[in-house]
Amino acid sequence: MKYRILAAMLLSAVGLRAQVASVDGWKKLTLREKIGQTMIMLPDRKMELQLGNGTLPGFFKRYPVTGFFMGWKLFQSVDTKEKISFIKQAATAYQQASKQPLIFQQDYEHGVALPGMTGMPYEMAIGAANSPQLTYNYGKTLAMESQSVGIQWVLHPMADLNLNPLNPIVNVRGISDDPDRAIRLLARQVKGLQDNGVAATIKHFPGDGVDYRDQHLTTTTNSLTLSDWHRYHGKVFQALIDSGVAAIMPGHITLPAYQKEKLNGFLPPATLSRELLTGLLKNEMHFKGVIISDAMTMGGFRGWYPNQLEGEIASFKAGVDVLLWPSYAFMDTLEARIKRNEIPMSRLDDAVSRIWAMKVKYNAANAQRQFIKPMSAADKSFAQATSDSICAASVTLVRDRDQSIPLNKSVKKVLVIGVVPQSHKGGDGGLSVLKTFATKLVQKDYKVDFQHNLLYENQGWDEQISKQYDKVIFAVVRQPHTPFGPLQLYDDEAQSAWAANAMPKSKVIVISFGSPYVLNEYFERVNTAINAYSNNEEMHNAVIKVLTGEAQAKGTSPVNLQNNAFKNFNTIE
Repeated sequence: MKYRILAAMLLSAVGLRAQVASVDGWKKLTLREKIGQTMIMLPDRKMELQLGNGTLPGFFKRYPVTGFFMGWKLFQSVDTKEKISFIKQAATAYQQASKQPLIFQQDYEHGVALPGMTGMPYEMAIGAANSPQLTYNYGKTLAMESQSVGIQWVLHPMADLNLNPLNPIVNVRGISDDPDRAIRLLARQVKGLQDNGVAATIKHFPGDGVDYRDQHLTTTTNSLTLSDWHRYHGKVFQALIDSGVAAIMPGHITLPAYQKEKLNGFLPPATLSRELLTGLLKNEMHFKGVIISDAMTMGGFRGWYPNQLEGEIASFKAGVDVLLWPSYAFMDTLEARIKRNEIPMSRLDDAVSRIWAMKVKYNAANAQRQFIKPMSAADKSFAQATSDSICAASVTLVRDRDQSIPLNKSVKKVLVIGVVPQSHKGGDGGLSVLKTFATKLVQKDYKVDFQHNLLYENQGWDEQISKQYDKVIFAVVRQPHTPFGPLQLYDDEAQSAWAANAMPKSKVIVISFGSPYVLNEYFERVNTAINAYSNNEEMHNAVIKVLTGEAQAKGTSPVNLQNNAFKNFNTIE
């Protein structure tokens, strides 16, 4: 008898949880709670307390948002060593204060990137490794590490294709320029994430990587013909929609081959285009998941309307289901306009049903759930092995005309020149991390000097440096947004290329720990060149094993390195 009672209690509890996490649960929300489901906010405790009359519960009562992007703004004035504990505490405090279930989000484009987490390579390294199993493991690893800090939704992976070597935003953040390789690998990465409890987001619809400009700065363009778009970006997005990706992020990008409707005389970006979001993505491509906007602070979105609020409203009306970092005035304004029948309730219900269904699927629709899931020792071991394996499989020997790899025994003294730009936005550009590459060479019994750039002009145009060393390694790091702007070399980094080309080519090795295109753009006469795609410890280890002969370079270039924009501006063959 007591077992039947216990079974009934368990069934009752399961039923209660099912009721709480029902796919139709959103229908019980108030109008304001529904609107809140369409808003992902940046953490700002000072503002939250002001809006909530001094308390977090007061804030959520007034602004019941769906969740938070737990990025840089969360960590202002937080010591690096405290970031992991801080993000967990912040997420817990938010959820305890909110009546509605919250979902926490981040980009995590190359791993969680917090102290103690696994150093994961950029997406292009996955493309070079070209292993569906390793790609799935990458997704699984990212899912486990994300959930260990409370994140259940990542704005990753990029589905953009590197069709223009001059594009400053995709580059190593993208997996390939080949739609078939992209589909084969991205589908496995998405599955690795979503099988393990984290919603994936592909971006940036209708596809970045064609323009040479950055949508952070201005509205950009996918200039492919409609037939080429269907062969490239359209093919990738459709395949991933069909495989069940949870969310899609439109970019601040136009698609002139499809769009006809103009705003202020110009085609609007996808984030403001009903044609692209509702007409193409939802209706023609049959996407049933969540459309989440790109950040509404970006230059490609700003200025299309007289004020930011009107732009946010227009984006929602166009078909965006969840707005990334809108103003709090958005909730008040949308509520008033729905009540005045200026915006149909059906548009809101469509958006809320989509985000709620995603929350239910990933167990994020229950405010009482355990959303922080610690990793076991086995999980951490799996994560590290995954990163090591991807890096080892991705190192690409682009050329070695004089068979300098592996380094022969006569090589004793090495100069490593870090070709790395520094800036306010990009920090030191990865210079401090790159120094560990030199340190690891020392551990292999080489005598190594390291310097930041080599200014050929300061040498009086007389190349003497190479005579002091057996090999000179130019270690180049050019990655999107470190710093903002084009990915070409300039200033001191450009002078370093000048110096490399002045040296005897038998002495020089160039290794790119970032953009794969710099090797042919600046160093095509250098005999030995390696692409490594990411500047992290795991990749340093993999490259050094190739240099010393402990391993072979196994990577295959995921992009066409002969598509040099300075020689040929045609991006499609």
